[in-house]
Amino acid sequence: MHMEKIQYTGLNFDKVKEFCGDKILSPYFCMGFSMLSLLTEDGFVSVNEGDYIVRDGEGKFHVE
Repeated sequence: MHMEKIQYTGLNFDKVKEFCGDKILSPYFCMGFSMLSLLTEDGFVSVNEGDYIVRDGEGKFHVE
């Protein structure tokens, strides 16, 4: 199965937004770190700096 991924670095929200479209919310800060919320099949999940967002061949997202 074809998958694509992008790493959230805390500084690349524009690229992540391009990758995820309307499934991602603007960054927010918690204890000095930047975090995102990603809409997946299971609802919203947190994306921390250093996490990878994966999009599978069916266009579904998950975080690793």
